[in-house]
Amino acid sequence: MSFTKKEYFAPAPVTTRGQPVRLSADPKGEQFVYASGKTIVVRNLSNLEKAWEYTEHTSQTTVAKFSPSGYYIASGDVSGRVRIWDIVNDDHILKSEFQPISGRISDISWDPDSQRIVAVGDGKGSFGHFFTFDSGNTVGTITGHSKVINACSMRQRRPFRAVTCSDDGTSVFYHGAPYKFVSLLSDHSGFVQDAKYAPSDDYFVTVGADKKIFLYDGKTGELVRQVAAGSPEEAHTGSISAVAWSPDSKYILTSSGDRTCKFWDIESDRLIGTVKIGGTSSSPDHQQVGNLWAGEHIISLSLSGDINVLKMDAAEPVKVVYGHQKSITAASLTQSKLLYTGSYDGRLCVWDFSARPSSAPLGVAALVQGSTGDTRPEDAAAAGDLVAFGFLDDTLRFVENSAIVAGGSVSLSAAPRSVAIDSTGTVTIAVLANDDLVVISKGKATHVPVKETSAAARAVAIDHGSSLVAVGFQDNSVHLYKLQDAQLAPAGAKVTAHQREITSLAFSPTGDLLASGDSAGKIIVSKAQSGELVTSRWGSHTARIYGISWSPDGAHAASASLDGHVIVWSVEQPARKIFIRNAHMGGAAAVSFIDNETVVSAGADGGVKVWGITYA
Repeated sequence: MSFTKKEYFAPAPVTTRGQPVRLSADPKGEQFVYASGKTIVVRNLSNLEKAWEYTEHTSQTTVAKFSPSGYYIASGDVSGRVRIWDIVNDDHILKSEFQPISGRISDISWDPDSQRIVAVGDGKGSFGHFFTFDSGNTVGTITGHSKVINACSMRQRRPFRAVTCSDDGTSVFYHGAPYKFVSLLSDHSGFVQDAKYAPSDDYFVTVGADKKIFLYDGKTGELVRQVAAGSPEEAHTGSISAVAWSPDSKYILTSSGDRTCKFWDIESDRLIGTVKIGGTSSSPDHQQVGNLWAGEHIISLSLSGDINVLKMDAAEPVKVVYGHQKSITAASLTQSKLLYTGSYDGRLCVWDFSARPSSAPLGVAALVQGSTGDTRPEDAAAAGDLVAFGFLDDTLRFVENSAIVAGGSVSLSAAPRSVAIDSTGTVTIAVLANDDLVVISKGKATHVPVKETSAAARAVAIDHGSSLVAVGFQDNSVHLYKLQDAQLAPAGAKVTAHQREITSLAFSPTGDLLASGDSAGKIIVSKAQSGELVTSRWGSHTARIYGISWSPDGAHAASASLDGHVIVWSVEQPARKIFIRNAHMGGAAAVSFIDNETVVSAGADGGVKVWGITYA
């Protein structure tokens, strides 16, 4: 028994309002890299569906940059640690690790020899450091700034030069190597958000919160001019967070909090195009916080994490790539093989697996229409093509055909922590955060009195074939009920083999078996009608079970756990299992079988992964 990772659908870049995000492309312009939680994501520029991840950071990552040689990536995190690792081999061997500052790394830049690095950010005693990539030896000193440094850029040919920019409203120009302070550039009147050398190295440009763009001589650091100073009506109306140069060094792209991206001709000093992001929406989600120009690929990043693909002659993005920035907290697969996922920030996405595994991967999520995205989903359950989501704002909402069902929201007395929906899609059972068990039908929630135990309910599941209902309780027991006319009647059977509270339940496709998971990571399989034990040997998880899914043929089940692992189990041979270790950093939140040999999982890393399963 074995597995292969067939597909990886990456999370979106993590953003913070008012904080620029750095994107970096490899020297060939084929891939770009960004930070997302504790994960560094490398994505294909020509085919944005293709991506891979690096997960060796133990703190939240903030920035990653390709070396000019294309052999390494240097990535930084909130602790001030910088890791330099190999990207040629699949095991991504760590070359070196340093802590240049004692706080968040904001930006990293390499010299043209791929030997020296400058890392800047929000340190306690220093805001940045110049050092060699292999030994960490000091090759310069950061001076001249009194506040956090937002960006840095190193000249890619001799004589070596570097520039840094800061919240103190200044930029500092350095000669190297070793790099030393030469001049303080005080042309901006607010935070300086980004600084970039042109590919030709003849100029560098800075942008800031004052909505201004300044062009400097790349060799001397002298001011050349303010870009388009004579056309204030064409300027951004919000803070400029990022700037990128065209490969021929003739144009620059600026991205702003005014929800626009602008293309500027440096030679003629004029605006040549504006791209409006988000249409007529005034939502701050469409504020632009980062950008990239690599070959023919032009990208700007929204505060929401959306990746906007731009063209110079287009007034709006030609493509938008969606994903999750935060942990996925709920997911469910429909009969039509649409996977609906919801994340901690309330975003709902849908992924189409209907054509798998024969056709090419889609890999890019669509947003669920009508979703407000203001509160996180606690659980999700599907019946046919209808999905019920329980939200933290004490509501139950239904999704169908990639959209919120109009008028389908049901207000409850507390947040639904576990939900199940019957085969007709008309009756939903929910376990609420106030320990109440309710049946929802025709928009009305009815309390279900439980006489079999005084313990609080924790999890619920419905068998779509027989309408048998399983409810897991805090006293480690599972009781079976019959759903009749939107009421629950005791079925007499119960499961008592657990030693911890029940956290997840799932009936097999035929309804004859019930898998129950608990807070200690133990899974028990019982006969659904009688509660008789089938196996108690599914016990390899070390933390809470978040989800259980059965294969269509009922021969196997998959589990997702807080320990980050996904395990595929065999009913006939309980000791045999397929152990997918560290499937999701921070915890695996949900798992489903697409078919008997394909499993999809989602988790705290915000990613969705497809696993090919071989049972032989």
